[in-house]
Amino acid sequence: MRHCCVCASFGDHFSQHLTICQPLRRYCKGMLTISRVVTPVPIPLQIRAARMDDIYPILRLHCEAFADKFGAAFGVRGTARGIEAMAEAWRRQGRSALRGMFVADSNGLVVGTISLRTWDTTSDTSGAAELAFHQVLGMWGAVRSIFALSLLEHTIERNEGYITDVAVLAQYRRNGIARALLDHVEQEARQRGKQFLGLYVSASNIPARRLYASAGFVDYRTRRSWLAGLILRQRTWIYMRKELR
Repeated sequence: MRHCCVCASFGDHFSQHLTICQPLRRYCKGMLTISRVVTPVPIPLQIRAARMDDIYPILRLHCEAFADKFGAAFGVRGTARGIEAMAEAWRRQGRSALRGMFVADSNGLVVGTISLRTWDTTSDTSGAAELAFHQVLGMWGAVRSIFALSLLEHTIERNEGYITDVAVLAQYRRNGIARALLDHVEQEARQRGKQFLGLYVSASNIPARRLYASAGFVDYRTRRSWLAGLILRQRTWIYMRKELR
């Protein structure tokens, strides 16, 4: 079964960058800066299967975490319509659209997501997603978004648990949520008899690659796409793998 590692997931962390204005930079030049270590505060967390009423919280989270992918698919000013198009597509597909997706729930708030895809995961062959995109975005918008979201595909092997949709709300990062989500789907994959886990990550996303390496993943192969580089501004992707035997 082939899966788009961007469309099904937008499965790559979105790095956050802090910009300091130039006047402040000049003012602070030469001064001694003391960093304050902040200890993460444990938060209540439940990892559960995604539900239909999670659609909008999930899509808003993905829009924040994968802003570059949303921008490429729907335009910088079209993310709101993009969210509505994807929500309509998921509603038309029903519960099968969220099959294999899990959320991290903290006091009723969706703060993280992850998906575990397998070779027998049902793909939408009804055309519901295309119709939903055409309805919300129009013909040109639908063609553009579907093309952008389908640039990278992955053929899932029978013994593989393929991970996508790894995302955590910005204010909840560095609390171990992403690692907890990875551990959860690893147990799911083991229960399903899978022999290894696989995922794609942008070669430039060093924090995400470090996270996956700390969880036991290793670089397995490199994939380069000039189209992905042109449209997604990420030309090189690393397929990382973890053996479960």
